[in-house]
Amino acid sequence: MSETLIESGFFTDKEGSTADCLYPHTHKYSKGEMILRDLGDTFSETAIVTEGTVLIVNISSDGQKSILDICRKGDAFGCGVFPKIGLDACCAIAGSACTISFISYDKLLEGCNKKCDKHGIFVDCIIGGAARRYAVHIDILSRRTIREKLISAFCFFLDTQICTQQKLPVSLSELADYLCCDRSAMMREIKRLNDDGVLSSQGSRITFHCDITAP
Repeated sequence: MSETLIESGFFTDKEGSTADCLYPHTHKYSKGEMILRDLGDTFSETAIVTEGTVLIVNISSDGQKSILDICRKGDAFGCGVFPKIGLDACCAIAGSACTISFISYDKLLEGCNKKCDKHGIFVDCIIGGAARRYAVHIDILSRRTIREKLISAFCFFLDTQICTQQKLPVSLSELADYLCCDRSAMMREIKRLNDDGVLSSQGSRITFHCDITAP
């Protein structure tokens, strides 16, 4: 989660926090529950993930499923950070048990009556965060091999300097949908990374044994 979002005070209950200015309404969802059925039709609110993981899933006209975005704590989706047109059937699904705060997009743009600095920081953070996630995803998909895609994804989702076990924010099936690659081929590449001593994996739990960014 971005430090600027912490600084904005959205995750505190104190008077004068960003949440206090924006009057969000908060809802809890179970893993696999549909949060927004069609993001193209839901363009009055911006959603902030306050706990858990949300998957932005697109189903193409020929039935192909892909994960366009993986939103974690502090990430935003919905109005203002997602294209209204150009996708077939895009929805938001709870990747884990999660809590979502919904904010009126008009309120987000107008700001609060106090014209506080934290509000501007907050807006910059959620828009900049979304732009960064999309740019990283494009970079990952541009890699030529599945191994390169995996390593780039691991570098984004995990701290590669930590040699203890870490858990990916998604299952391996979901990771394959995010990488837009065949799951069986991806699993073979993960096995090769295990055999080469680069890492150890137990499902979505990964332990690094060396610097995976080294050529």
